[in-house]
Amino acid sequence: MLVTLQIRENVERMGLKISSCGDDMLQLRRCLAASYFLNAALKQPDGTYRVLANGQIAEIHPTSVLRRPKPECIVFYNLVQTTRNYVRNVTRIDCLWLAELAPQCYALKDD
Repeated sequence: MLVTLQIRENVERMGLKISSCGDDMLQLRRCLAASYFLNAALKQPDGTYRVLANGQIAEIHPTSVLRRPKPECIVFYNLVQTTRNYVRNVTRIDCLWLAELAPQCYALKDD
């Protein structure tokens, strides 16, 4: 709760409007993509994910609701290394957002 209060105070101090996105999660997912673009991963043909920043192969953690069905592109908060690499705190994103929101790291290929 303290974190929420600190965020609210900072937002108010900056003069920004506080509003809810309601049931429209698109804004939140885009915000997460912009924040965690270095933790983006693409689904591979075998169902694993390749982390774009470093090429590591990982799976969505077994406790995640996104384990089935598996989205094509994700961002994640942390990567846990056990006998396998697992990504946790996963959000589905549109891979095209990466070039838009983080052009310093991603670009669309010209065909």
